[in-house]
Amino acid sequence: MRVIAEDHWSEDNPNLYAFWPRLSTWNVGPNNQTSTWWMRKGDFVRLKSVDAGYSFDKLNKLKINSARLYFSATNLLLWSNFKMWDVEMGGNGLGYPIQSVYSLGLQVNF
Repeated sequence: MRVIAEDHWSEDNPNLYAFWPRLSTWNVGPNNQTSTWWMRKGDFVRLKSVDAGYSFDKLNKLKINSARLYFSATNLLLWSNFKMWDVEMGGNGLGYPIQSVYSLGLQVNF
């Protein structure tokens, strides 16, 4: 992932808190030690679904008995300090991301 490749320790970037301690093509022992350094806060708030609509009664000029305009959406917003991938995916972020779905419609009865 690009976030890992761009945030690694090097002589030019001696950041002790870089995402990847030392990027290498061979096995670097300290990179594979178990530690809490890899743990991240996974708290989040998601606006999961919204449904809104408005009904119109008797539109005589248009010869319509009733009409309803509606909007529906799922997975609208996500608030989290974890920015590397969708926090609800968990793990390493290599799964398929959660989709947002939006629907707008008009129901008319003559």
